[in-house]
Amino acid sequence: MAFNIGLSGISAASTDLSVAGNNIANASTTGFKESRTEFGDLYTTSLLGSGSAPVGSGVQVANVRQEFSQGSISATDNALDLAIDGNGFFVLADNGSQSFTRAGIFSLDKDGYVVSNNGSRLQGFMASAAGDLNGVIEDLSIDASNQAPRLTSLVEAQLNLDAGEGILQQQGTTISTTGLAIGMVDSGILESTASTLVAAGQPTTAGTPSQLAFATDLTTVATTGYTSITMDIDAGDGTGVQTVTLTGVAAGSTANDILADVQTALDSAFGSQQFTATQGSTGELVIQRSGYAATDGSAFVVANTTDWDTAFGASSPVSAGTAGSLLFVGSTPLSVDFTSIAGTSTTTRTTAKPPLTMVGSSGGEFATLTAGSIYGAQDFSTASGNVLAFTLASGNGSTYPMVLSEASWVSAAPGDFANVTTAEVVTEINAQIATYTTTPEVAAVNSSGRLEFQVQTPAARGDYVQIANNATTSSGLSLDDLGFASANRYDAGVAPVLANNEFQLEVTSTSAQGAGPFTITIPPGSYSSMGDLASEIQQQIDVFIGAGGLADKVSVDAVGGQLVFTNLNTGAGEGIDISASATEPQALTALGFDSLFAVNGSDAVDRTNSFRINLSVPAPDPESRSGSVLISLDQEFSSVQEMASAINAQLNSQDADAYIGVRAVAAEIIPNTTPPQYQLEFRATEAGEASQISVTNVTASGADITDDELFAALQINPTDSNLLTLGIEGVNNGYPETSVTLVDPDGNEYDVLLPENSEANEIVALLNQQPGVTASSNTVATLTAAGYNSPGGDMTLNLNGQLLTATSLADLADEINSYSTTTLPGFSAELNASGDLEISNAIGRDITVEMSSGVASDSLIVSGATTTSTAVLGGSASGATAASIGGSVDIVMNEGYTLTNPDPALSGIFSSLNESEFSPYVLNVFDPADPETYSHATSQTIYDSQGNSHVMTQYFVREPSASATATDAEWAMYVQVDGQDVGDPDPTLDFPDNLEATRARYTIYFNQDGTIDSDATGSLFVTNWDPLDDTDSRNGALGSLNVLEGGLPLTEPATSSNFEIDLGGSTQYGSSFSVNQVSQDGYTTGRLTGLEIDNDGIIFAQFSNGQSQTLGQVALANFTNPEGLTPVGSTGWTESYASGVPTIGEPRTASLGQIQSAALEESNVDLSEQLVRLIVAQRNFQASAKTIETSDQVTQSILNI
Repeated sequence: MAFNIGLSGISAASTDLSVAGNNIANASTTGFKESRTEFGDLYTTSLLGSGSAPVGSGVQVANVRQEFSQGSISATDNALDLAIDGNGFFVLADNGSQSFTRAGIFSLDKDGYVVSNNGSRLQGFMASAAGDLNGVIEDLSIDASNQAPRLTSLVEAQLNLDAGEGILQQQGTTISTTGLAIGMVDSGILESTASTLVAAGQPTTAGTPSQLAFATDLTTVATTGYTSITMDIDAGDGTGVQTVTLTGVAAGSTANDILADVQTALDSAFGSQQFTATQGSTGELVIQRSGYAATDGSAFVVANTTDWDTAFGASSPVSAGTAGSLLFVGSTPLSVDFTSIAGTSTTTRTTAKPPLTMVGSSGGEFATLTAGSIYGAQDFSTASGNVLAFTLASGNGSTYPMVLSEASWVSAAPGDFANVTTAEVVTEINAQIATYTTTPEVAAVNSSGRLEFQVQTPAARGDYVQIANNATTSSGLSLDDLGFASANRYDAGVAPVLANNEFQLEVTSTSAQGAGPFTITIPPGSYSSMGDLASEIQQQIDVFIGAGGLADKVSVDAVGGQLVFTNLNTGAGEGIDISASATEPQALTALGFDSLFAVNGSDAVDRTNSFRINLSVPAPDPESRSGSVLISLDQEFSSVQEMASAINAQLNSQDADAYIGVRAVAAEIIPNTTPPQYQLEFRATEAGEASQISVTNVTASGADITDDELFAALQINPTDSNLLTLGIEGVNNGYPETSVTLVDPDGNEYDVLLPENSEANEIVALLNQQPGVTASSNTVATLTAAGYNSPGGDMTLNLNGQLLTATSLADLADEINSYSTTTLPGFSAELNASGDLEISNAIGRDITVEMSSGVASDSLIVSGATTTSTAVLGGSASGATAASIGGSVDIVMNEGYTLTNPDPALSGIFSSLNESEFSPYVLNVFDPADPETYSHATSQTIYDSQGNSHVMTQYFVREPSASATATDAEWAMYVQVDGQDVGDPDPTLDFPDNLEATRARYTIYFNQDGTIDSDATGSLFVTNWDPLDDTDSRNGALGSLNVLEGGLPLTEPATSSNFEIDLGGSTQYGSSFSVNQVSQDGYTTGRLTGLEIDNDGIIFAQFSNGQSQTLGQVALANFTNPEGLTPVGSTGWTESYASGVPTIGEPRTASLGQIQSAALEESNVDLSEQLVRLIVAQRNFQASAKTIETSDQVTQSILNI
């Protein structure tokens, strides 16, 4: 008994050990659920009972129970790693066999099914394409292909529109230019040409004129005179024979009278400067060609000369003229000199500086020394002891010692030595002088009681006389006693002077303009400068007046410290002669006039000439541009260019009043030569008008030039009208200069002046500068199909400067459009229904068409505005080749502004501008291209059925309410897609306009609390959007079905590109515009980028387009008795009778737990617990073994008894 009991214990302990070992082995197995061993005791029973104290029979394993408690959940990086947080099992299927597991390690097999490690497929509920779960348990699969695009069917936006936003629209007026000039076709030549007067040829020398000479001296003819006589002359200029009729002169007239009579008759018959009457070398009458005809060898023929021969003597044959030689050409080109050179005067200047002090002649004076007081009687007696000793000297060096005393007295003794008189003293002094010389140079005299010493011959005038005391010898007396104070003892006398102020001046002349000689005397005196001296000499020269005088014939100037005498008459034969005068010959040398330097004058060259350039512009001439300018040439020319430049310098130097619009040009001759040669042309500076240009009054008045030379150089032939080509106006729009008055709301007026021929875009620019005005313009020209005539394709067109080579109207349209972004900006062209080519310029430039063809019959008909006539280009060699059409201007004016007073009216740009011509116009009407016309805008991307992205833009505009007062307003929403209008077509329009999209506009209404009034606003649908590609062509995606075509309601799946705009939640508050939320339900095609499984087990596919799609939902199963499940390995179980049938449902429903993706449930094995169980099992095993061992020992003991 005990042995069996021990055996049962060992068996139970072994089972418990196995269960614990299995738990420990699967401690890291995902989803593993631990087991535990449950034991029960054993008792032996019988039919007879077990007694009152039964003994047990051992132990048995009553059950091995699985513990389905929650294991720990750990995160992973794999979205298909799933963990159940709570009750439930994953449902697996394998070829019809169903199992259950808590191990959520799943992956995709090659067919896209979600499978476990053993290949069993995870079960769940698949979703439809719309993401709806079907509720049918089946294998879960993941479609890894690209997600199909979704067409946008709903756009949602929540935004706030500022309740304080102002209304942008204004009520104004509009008017178009409807004057008769608008759209008129002007045909002719493309570019205006200027009037041009060309020279008759290249510049030449004068040549020799042809002439007719008569025999009789005109002096003889004048003696007898003649009556009226005639002669016929043919000038050979195409005008035919002209009769020259003389008036006649009376007997006793002069040769000049005859020449005047003949010249008057010639001028009357042929005009001026065609013939000239002169007197020949023998006095005879000579008639010769003049002006241009004198330069080119032009001949003339005379007839009926009998009367003239009688009056003037027999005429000789007309002598032939010769043409002049070409100027400025060839290896040694000839030049022409029109320089006038003024003659120079002869000048004579001094070579030494003349003195500034002038003196006349003077004989001088003898020196005289007179006592200062009357002599009183002196005492020279011995008794007195007085002695007067002094020395007397003269200028020639003689000295005379004098001693006056009684002892030294040499003359007769005075009556009383004590009282010597003046006479007695004088006698004594002279006596003592005589003792020294027999020719005394000084003598003493009694001058009215005064003692006086006088110098005399042989001394000279200017020799001095001097006296001095001899103090040594004198005693008691001195010269003072004779009346000579110390200051009065010397007199110098006056020396003789030679004049230096006199010379002879003569003007010499070979032209009978001489004068003199005249003696010029310069007033004595000292002059402060050479200029003062020259001025004084000039005054003395000018004293000699009259034809034979020096006045106005000689000038004197001070130059560089010298005197310069100039003969005021110019020429080599005009001179000056300066010589000594007979009375004062020495003065010439004293003045320095004996050495003079003369520069001979030169003769003048007088080539004075002039001619007039005349301009006469067509009437009216409001600017008075017609006029005449006198030109004079005064230089040497070596080219036509130099001549033209000199003429232009004078033309351009005129003031504004005298200026005429003509310029001289050096034009290359045709045919061209090498090197090039030129001739003179006169061109009007104003092109496009038939101005008359002429050159007249060609006159060479200088002595050293002739009219013929001037005509030859200019090559002016007044008689040849073919030399003048009148200017022709090129084609233009024909718009006259126009003035118009702009009046603002306050009544202020602004004058606007539109210049003549202003293009429409230029008119727009001027008008747009004015307040309250907005203008635009457009130009249209039509080339009619019926009028396009070029069978051979020879015609080419030039449109506004761009050469067009296409040879059909259709090809021309394509070619014009190809240049619209380059050389023809703003231009477009298309064929209308009649096949005509319509050319437009969107900015109002003039449209100018020029045709050219080698076939004269090729032609083209051009038309402008529908109310104007057409123009034919080509068709003949003389047909017009160009046409120009001006554009029209549309003018919009703000409220209160108007235009009035057009001048001209009707015939020009404007009509009469009366009130009926103005139409109401709403300003600032919504224009998506102009941000000033809408309040706010927002954009978002939408998608077509192919997944192509497009930009939908919503524009919000505060507009006046159509049904309320002026103070009420409403919000309008305009919608465009890719910048294209998407409003439904207007069925009221004619075909094909009734097929075109209109502007999509929706009115948005708000409640008084600022919330959107959804009922009033209604549903907003876009039903006319046809998706386009980058070339604005349909891209193949679903297109629109407008309302009339049944485009509403929207369907699913979509059958059109229509979509709804939902503004639910939008507000109108008093705050700034804001976009709070936007969304739309469309998307482009997407590539699978990942999976996401939420707590409900729903599997979402994540795509590269940002979208997610519901693929299915993981199913969970639960059992009434999970412990009753039958384990099948691989952490799987199958249902059993004990477990009951599975309840399969969605996670987080009923008792089912939730799913955690990217997580795994670890086993619920507690290793610590299991190790303890191992120890317990081992102990039980050992104890049971001890029981057996003890039982065996007892048995052996019993057996051994």
